[in-house]
Amino acid sequence: MWGHQAWKGSFFPAKTPAKQFLNYYSRYYTAVEGNTTFYALPSQDTVKTWIASVPADFRFCFKVPQLVSHKLGLEQGRAEFESFLEVMAPIIESEQLGKLWLQLPPYFSFKQFTLLEAWLNDYSRDLPFAVEVRHPDFYAKGEAERCLNRLLMDHKVDRVMMDTRPVHSEVAVPGADNHEAIQDAQSKKPKLPVHLLSTGNNPTVRYVGTMDLENNRPFIQNWLKPMKAWLDEGKQPYLFVHTADNASIHDLVELWLDMLTEYLGYRPYQDKAWPNQGDQGLVDNQPSLF
Repeated sequence: MWGHQAWKGSFFPAKTPAKQFLNYYSRYYTAVEGNTTFYALPSQDTVKTWIASVPADFRFCFKVPQLVSHKLGLEQGRAEFESFLEVMAPIIESEQLGKLWLQLPPYFSFKQFTLLEAWLNDYSRDLPFAVEVRHPDFYAKGEAERCLNRLLMDHKVDRVMMDTRPVHSEVAVPGADNHEAIQDAQSKKPKLPVHLLSTGNNPTVRYVGTMDLENNRPFIQNWLKPMKAWLDEGKQPYLFVHTADNASIHDLVELWLDMLTEYLGYRPYQDKAWPNQGDQGLVDNQPSLF
């Protein structure tokens, strides 16, 4: 997501219209997790508007429509996927496509593995995929997970590492302002193990943090060593940060960067002011973290 009304006046200038959210977002961040395509197909004119709103080095990581991944089950959704690619062609041709995010449903188990295998055989050569699995088969460290990891490595496809431990550690206190947001997030985000494994060149981390900023520290600490290893290997991670209500995620991003900077000995991301504060333009030449 690249916009939230709660960001106006803090991250965005107070009077920023919704149509300018992406432009302001891209002044600070270099990539975005695009959930909008999961739910509905945009028009190609809208896609062109998105491209015109961001700098050339910005990367979109759009989700494959749920019509393809969930409702039609990959094999039966190929025609719809081709239609999706036609609509997204301007981004693909502009080389601003970071990843096509294939989020598979929780009922997609090892029994359907051959469908994913056929899909990647046909599409991954020309398109940069990241795959997110949610069935316990693929987290049990058995044959299913070994086959999945080998398939992704063979195709240089990134496995999405989703860390929901923080949000599931929160207590939804009845009557509190964040009660409903926490309950909603906990009901929607799967409670699965976190396996720190990079199967491609862009380790993709989806971190769902606690709304209390300081409570994130021990969870982020677990990521510092693998992040350093990936950067040292010349890989370029994608880090996407969420909370239950996403209202204060920019403070959480700053905490991530501060902890990484202290651990690495250099700041792994271009040092900018938030869009509502102006751009300081301080840049280093170290490996970049999206």
